[in-house]
Amino acid sequence: MPPTPITITDYIELAAPLAEAETLLHDESLWSQLPIKAERNGTFWHYQGDLYAINPVPMPPCPDPHQRQMAWQISNLGASHTPIQITITLYDAVLVCHAAVAVTFTLHPTFPVPGIRLWHRWNLTQHVRRYCSALVNRVRERRLPQTVAPVSFGLGEADAATLADALRPYYPQTIAAFEQMHALDHLERIWKLERGWQHILNGEYDPTIYAIEPNRPTPAILDFDLIYAGGGLGLLHAVVMARCYGWRVMLFDRGEVGCVHREWNISRDELAALVQLGIVTWAELAPVIMREYRDGVVRFAASPHSPIPEYELWLPTVLNVALDAGALLRLMRRKLLEAGGTILDNHTFRRVTVCTTRRQQIASIAVELAPQHSSHSEVWHARLLLDGMGSTSPLALLRHAGTPFAGVCPTVGTVARGFEPGRTRTSVDPTLGDILVSVADTQGNRQMIWEGFPGRDDELTVYLFYYAALTEGGRTRRKPADLFPLAPLPLDAPDYSLLELFEAYFALLPSYKQPAADFGHIKPVYGYIPGRHSLSRHDAPLLAGVLPVGDAAAQQSPLTFCGFGSHVRNVGRTTSLLDYALRHDLTSPRHLQRVTAFQVNVSLNWVFSRFMQPWSRPHHVNELQNAFLATLDSLGSDLATRFFQDRMRWHDYNQVVWYTMERYPNVFLIAFPVLGIPGVWQWFCDYVRFSLAAATAHTAHRAGASIEAALLRVSDQYAAELGLRVRAAYAEWRTMGWLDE
Repeated sequence: MPPTPITITDYIELAAPLAEAETLLHDESLWSQLPIKAERNGTFWHYQGDLYAINPVPMPPCPDPHQRQMAWQISNLGASHTPIQITITLYDAVLVCHAAVAVTFTLHPTFPVPGIRLWHRWNLTQHVRRYCSALVNRVRERRLPQTVAPVSFGLGEADAATLADALRPYYPQTIAAFEQMHALDHLERIWKLERGWQHILNGEYDPTIYAIEPNRPTPAILDFDLIYAGGGLGLLHAVVMARCYGWRVMLFDRGEVGCVHREWNISRDELAALVQLGIVTWAELAPVIMREYRDGVVRFAASPHSPIPEYELWLPTVLNVALDAGALLRLMRRKLLEAGGTILDNHTFRRVTVCTTRRQQIASIAVELAPQHSSHSEVWHARLLLDGMGSTSPLALLRHAGTPFAGVCPTVGTVARGFEPGRTRTSVDPTLGDILVSVADTQGNRQMIWEGFPGRDDELTVYLFYYAALTEGGRTRRKPADLFPLAPLPLDAPDYSLLELFEAYFALLPSYKQPAADFGHIKPVYGYIPGRHSLSRHDAPLLAGVLPVGDAAAQQSPLTFCGFGSHVRNVGRTTSLLDYALRHDLTSPRHLQRVTAFQVNVSLNWVFSRFMQPWSRPHHVNELQNAFLATLDSLGSDLATRFFQDRMRWHDYNQVVWYTMERYPNVFLIAFPVLGIPGVWQWFCDYVRFSLAAATAHTAHRAGASIEAALLRVSDQYAAELGLRVRAAYAEWRTMGWLDE
């Protein structure tokens, strides 16, 4: 049998920029550290009794300035074996580079048996991949920064200028940009947010912030019916409860109520929920709407190592309305005051005490607040506390006993102006929005994803984020390898650092959108967007007297992470159910668990989000997502829009899954490595529950409105608790669009 020339390939990420990686690969001492069991012998290599020569092969210059190609030939000096050629093509990804490795040699089969030949080739492939893995580790070790001291102060111990000076050696681009934006006060907030998030990851929580005291005397007349903690998404909820249902509402925040450090996007149909509730008019929303796009795109990079071509998914009615979040919240603040609500700025939550009767029913709650610049606390009494303190809410952490979220999207960006206008991918067309876009394969073992939404005039709100799983099959998951820092990091840098991601953002931004001559950042946007893999309406028992809303409940999709969109879509549902519960005195945890934005179809999306996180080669996320986008595109824009707006139906899900498997059969092979056996079992349980819910909703839909009215009438008359359950079920089905089929 004649010799068989074969080529074994691999695709890896090297933790070094392109020019530096090229220099390192030409350094012979780097190769001597690989596990090839060869020893240097003068200008040759000694291996298993033979001498080898490794000579560089001249390569023509690459026409693309973002690529480099190099090659070596390995010759056995004591035998007539055909030389082995190693070719490495480097692709620039700014922070790192990706290397396509090709090893070509002639296979001399000792045994002409096909099975042995296949096994021999598989064995050689494993050798090549093992050497590539070792090369990745050696490059990373060569570039690890020296150990540096931690930043020498804690929370609240430094002003903004001092903090900026302390952080400048570690995050130089970030500090310079924040100074240019006059946003050093945001730097303080990020610093505190990072440290608070690290406490969450450590499983820390404060049990002293909540207590139940039986038979505690309560005022004859409560100060309010509802007290809202947090002036973000909870503000919209409070306005509806005050204006539409007439409840006495108080809302407080540790800062100014209505201050936000993100911008929001939504579709006009979803925004109409606020108009239909009667709390605003389209005329009042007109100055809040910064821009409405004609189309939006989802696009993942086409990797040079992937057989799947790039697909674009165009969605004209997904996140196509850009809102001025600050203007919207200021409008809602005014609406709440007009409805008789009370607002307390600069009041920090200290603790809540629940007063119960002898029958263990909730009599009232007492909320203790600490006003800013005051040594005295205030205590206010109400029927319920609504926790809108966001993803780092101390009450949410207490409820979950310090268990970290299932997943998180660390998100940073800026509102900026002066990008290059045009219709290319790196320029800005103000009529188009980028919903989800990747421009490269993994960087630091994270798949970076961009969002870009034009605002007023030539402004563009840009986000950079990545998906991370914090738990896996019920166990805490190790964080992925750090982004390779552009400067040494302090020893106390937290996991999933926003400042580290900001430093990457400012370095990577030109690879996404090209700044023009008059470019400038206006303000930063940032946050940790959490997600829980919710198996039920509440994945932990509610605290008596406390109802979570917004990000504190973390009921948004773990794929789209659109907390604002989820909150607006469900605000009519959650407020009407809360009103019913209050009027029928159904305020125990078992009753209030029905007052939630949970959607059974959203719980399935955690599987999709897991495949947005790297699991093997740098191109795998982009490759699978391109196959997924091709599936959605083939199934039509209506189905794709329902998928991204949490209105996915049972037959939608089945079509998406099966068509993707048909287009990309490798998904069968990677499901278990990515999800693990516990994850596959969770998916199966979710699917069964999803199917049962779909069958029940279909039956209710076929029964018609008369049966629904009869069920509500009978239950309201004889069993208010059953009436709440029936109303909650129908409200969830309507939110998902399941009664419109």
